[in-house]
Amino acid sequence: MYFVIVVGPAGSGKSYLVDALGDWLEANEVSVARVNLDPAAEWLPYTPDVDVRDYIDARTVMQKYKLGPNGALVASIDMLVDHAGNIKSEIEATKTNYVLIDTPGQMELFAFRDTGPYILRELVYENKSVIVFLVDAVLVSNPRSLASSLFLALSTRLRIGIPQINVVSKADLLEPEHMEQIEEELNNPEALYSSLIEKGVDPLVAEATIKALEALSPPESSVSTPLRFVSSVSSYGLDDLYAAIQQVLAGGEDFLTEEPSPRL
Repeated sequence: MYFVIVVGPAGSGKSYLVDALGDWLEANEVSVARVNLDPAAEWLPYTPDVDVRDYIDARTVMQKYKLGPNGALVASIDMLVDHAGNIKSEIEATKTNYVLIDTPGQMELFAFRDTGPYILRELVYENKSVIVFLVDAVLVSNPRSLASSLFLALSTRLRIGIPQINVVSKADLLEPEHMEQIEEELNNPEALYSSLIEKGVDPLVAEATIKALEALSPPESSVSTPLRFVSSVSSYGLDDLYAAIQQVLAGGEDFLTEEPSPRL
């Protein structure tokens, strides 16, 4: 089994990407399991094959323990630790080649607490895995926001510790010339540095941004591009995203997968 874990800020389009990428893989005759790991999800664009809400529901937790929405989500994710084994067994029972994991909307409550990475390690176990980190196209529309997104992507990579592909979602909202400008800043650190300075960013912060950019795509990395552009609506970039995923998981071998193996 290959695990693709979709992570990103609230509203970045995680669930829609799981839906679109799953459909794309199935259209190319690759078996897929879609896993909802968000106990607070009230609606999903896909029907999950494995759903944590069968074990923990954040709204129920909120009412039972008289918690606010964020407190209920934190408590729900903590409670999932007790069900990780059952969720893992459900995933293995699907006997699919790809497992797409849709993580909670409030990523800071999942990725930056000990519980989230622990649950992911339990689910993935010894299988090959990759993080697909999403950032909304709107959040890379200016140099300051782009820099913030790079730091958040790097923080996620550091926190979870799994190979990571960084993706700009909702690319259909960007004009072609705007996309070219962003790509120029990503591929030319000097251009990004100059843009940040022009926006009044402290030179030390601008230099740190360039370091973050370099860390996200070091020369020895199999993922050479800092950010990829994808649209779940138009399917733009899904083939490029798939190629990047295969580069990480299978060394670039097209449609090479591994049969699921039971946990010992």
